[in-house]
Amino acid sequence: MKNALYNLILFVAFILAVMIATVCFTVLAESASAETVSSTPSTPIYCQPDVIKAMGTIWMMTGNGSTPMEATFILNGTPEAYTIEIEKSHNEAGSQSIYTLPATFAVMHVHPNRAGAYPSTPKNSYTGGQGDTGMADKLGVDVYVVSSRGLTVYYPASKATKMLRQNFDWTSMKGCK
Repeated sequence: MKNALYNLILFVAFILAVMIATVCFTVLAESASAETVSSTPSTPIYCQPDVIKAMGTIWMMTGNGSTPMEATFILNGTPEAYTIEIEKSHNEAGSQSIYTLPATFAVMHVHPNRAGAYPSTPKNSYTGGQGDTGMADKLGVDVYVVSSRGLTVYYPASKATKMLRQNFDWTSMKGCK
């Protein structure tokens, strides 16, 4: 009986911590969205300080990849002058409804720790749909995946998928090129 009560208390504490973290990260996400930034054209978009900060925000929104939920932000404009818009979470496990604009040129989202490090394809999509690469091909936008294994991207123009940063290197500008 003591063991069951102890486990129940731990479970309730965990749920409360997740709820508090979700509220905090939602507030952070809403305050981080829709600010126009000018970047250095020679620096890749994923190496821009505000983009690195936004990747950290969506990473925290997913409990550092520990939940089955995904979190997303879109980049609108051009790589030289863009806005970052963090998508509201829809509490979808293994997927995320993404709303883009005609000016969207990139989508960055988190894959949970238990999911793949690379953008999903129609063949391995969790939901059985078009996956990340199918969406990218349809919309003509680059799709990035932030995960505990690194930062990856799918470029629909060349149909190339590649690892850009290993492990948690995406959290820092150090060595970014």
